[in-house]
Amino acid sequence: MGEWIGRFRKGMEFPGRVRLGGGLLAVYLVCFAPWCIAAGQVDTDFRAWVYETAVEFLATGDFDGDNRVDVVIVDKSSGKCRFAYQLQPGQYTWAEDNRPSGVRGVTGVSVGRLIQTDRDALAITSADANLLVILESPSPQMVAQPREIHLEVMGPNAVLACDIGGEGNTVLDDLVVASMYNSPDPYLLTVFRNTGRGLQALDQITMDQPATLPNRSVLRPDLPAVALGMVGDPPTELVMSRFDTGRPEVLARLTDLPPRSVYTLGRLREEALMDLLLYQPGSAEIRVRSILRVERFGVEFGPETRFDWHRPIDLVCVVPGPAPQRLLIVSDAGQRVSWVQIRGERLEIAAEILAEVERFTGALPVPEGAFLFLAPTNNKPSWRYQFCTSGGQTEGQPSGLLPSLADSDVATIPAIYQAIMANRDVQTEAEMKPYTNTIPGTQVRYVMVPVPGGEFIMGSREEDPEGRPDERPAHRVRISPFWIGMFEVTWNEFELFMYPEDEKRLRQEMGGQNPTDPLADAVARPSKPYTEMSFGMGKDGYPAISMTHHAANKYCQWLSAKTGHFYRLPTEAEWEYACRAGTTNAYSFGDDPALLDQYAWYEDNSDFKYHKVGRKRPNPWGLYDMHGNVAEWCLDQYEPYQKLLAPGMDVLINPWNRATRPYPHVTRGGSFDDPPWRLRSAARRPSDRSWKMRDPQLPKSIWWLTDAPFVGFRIVRPLEVPPPEEMKRYWISGTERD
Repeated sequence: MGEWIGRFRKGMEFPGRVRLGGGLLAVYLVCFAPWCIAAGQVDTDFRAWVYETAVEFLATGDFDGDNRVDVVIVDKSSGKCRFAYQLQPGQYTWAEDNRPSGVRGVTGVSVGRLIQTDRDALAITSADANLLVILESPSPQMVAQPREIHLEVMGPNAVLACDIGGEGNTVLDDLVVASMYNSPDPYLLTVFRNTGRGLQALDQITMDQPATLPNRSVLRPDLPAVALGMVGDPPTELVMSRFDTGRPEVLARLTDLPPRSVYTLGRLREEALMDLLLYQPGSAEIRVRSILRVERFGVEFGPETRFDWHRPIDLVCVVPGPAPQRLLIVSDAGQRVSWVQIRGERLEIAAEILAEVERFTGALPVPEGAFLFLAPTNNKPSWRYQFCTSGGQTEGQPSGLLPSLADSDVATIPAIYQAIMANRDVQTEAEMKPYTNTIPGTQVRYVMVPVPGGEFIMGSREEDPEGRPDERPAHRVRISPFWIGMFEVTWNEFELFMYPEDEKRLRQEMGGQNPTDPLADAVARPSKPYTEMSFGMGKDGYPAISMTHHAANKYCQWLSAKTGHFYRLPTEAEWEYACRAGTTNAYSFGDDPALLDQYAWYEDNSDFKYHKVGRKRPNPWGLYDMHGNVAEWCLDQYEPYQKLLAPGMDVLINPWNRATRPYPHVTRGGSFDDPPWRLRSAARRPSDRSWKMRDPQLPKSIWWLTDAPFVGFRIVRPLEVPPPEEMKRYWISGTERD
């Protein structure tokens, strides 16, 4: 879509510039192309409607482009979005992580075909932050970087994705933005044409009052969709309009409504084309006006009917289905959800669900039923969901925790991938050479050594007298080419990641600006350690130690963002392949442990502490300290080989036992505190919870091991760069809660 920058300039004249009173401002809050669909999918009867609660926006849309209804919750305070995708008909899958929009204090949300014609994106506004962004999330595994739209109007408080029609119209939805802090006229409505390459400001309307709560709907299948919006401060007027010809046309206006009224549309009674429902959150009254006739330039309403719900109302939603449609009413400060149908002059309860300990924070109907959202107390973000059938049944239906609202840097991964691909300088194995890289903005260097692809026998042979059961059976493995660190990662390198403020000051002193710094800064960094983590053994030139598996993974993500090369921990197979360096002996130098003094720091020569990297002899491929000094994290979840190897398997290709739980993980190589047998090329050691035993925190740190001063790591860089969804699996591997 290009740069996504609104080209609006203060004071410029627009064609057809007009000044409208408050009642006419919503003429630009208009229509969209109806979605065609089969059962269980989005259609003209089930539009992308946005509901609002005290703390969240709730909406539906087709975010992955498979022509099925998906769901999103937008947290007002943080701007973080949580998506559920209908990957199979009637089966919804929540993305593991929230999608940060970059907008805090969200005041408006809309859904539309803003970037691609085959799937929806979110438009999100914040009046206080003066932001409008477009956010795509095309799958549970992928999310694009939010696209910030720079407006030269102040305080965008509401947005509607719609088709404004007229000359130059495209198949993509356009945007109408209401703003509220401008001068000398505070309330403006700005119309943007979506050209497919960016946004072009077409028109601006000066208003007397603010516009809020825009939505859109199809009232008659053979006519374009219409838009609705509330007007006033507080809102007391509803305007229904269209603009498919490029000119504003008011279809209907309802005035003198109760302050802060909220509306929704549905086919609630068989005798009406559509019904407009209005209510005030906190009141017990529901007002319904039937739409009797819809013409191209006018809408006729019938008389108003009032219903007493007898309980304070929180939210009213319309349940999709044939007329007469049901209502889903959340009431009593989140204590109950009721499935309701209008029967003549009364409201009939079809089913009701009472909250127990928690409170219902909202509800969102979908064709198969409804999502009910809950929190421990009201006025808190939803933390759990319960699916409910269209008949009001929850027993046997899916339920569980929603994705966390905790800070997550998963959204940076596609951008890191793009930076890596743009920086890719080696395409084939023949081009791979050793290289020394300086971490941008510093004078810290590290050295990477190429490892050729090939096959080897992994594990201990039966004749190895020191072999352990979990190292057997020995098996053939084929490995693709990669680079690996010549040395273990040192404190000089790791502390740049560990202390972000110090690293920022350092790069300011060095001068210059690395374009990937913002990406690296967005990666989660370690918390302050409980104690000095080198335990007095030295830092300059010494291996970094005592970080968790999660911390080592996140360092790799940070370094990848910082340098434009893809780094990760080695798989266990890659580590052993590099350690053996073409040998088949117990050690890379042979079978005689008496030679260890020349190659390794271990219990007999270390004085019970680690030493500076690279002070012993390297293995045949030029790698130092593969035996001893500090044990090294590998990517793999630890399991004995007997559990991992399928009978009859001839050769394993790039095996990786992906982590699914915090413990145990594989460490390799042995340490300064270990006997010779632990330093063998095939030796394996699982991590253990006791490595955090003295950590006084509850819960214990996800970053530091207070009782494992013998564990460090080294990095690898595969020749083949994986796609973003695979990068995520390497860097966020299920161990972040260890």
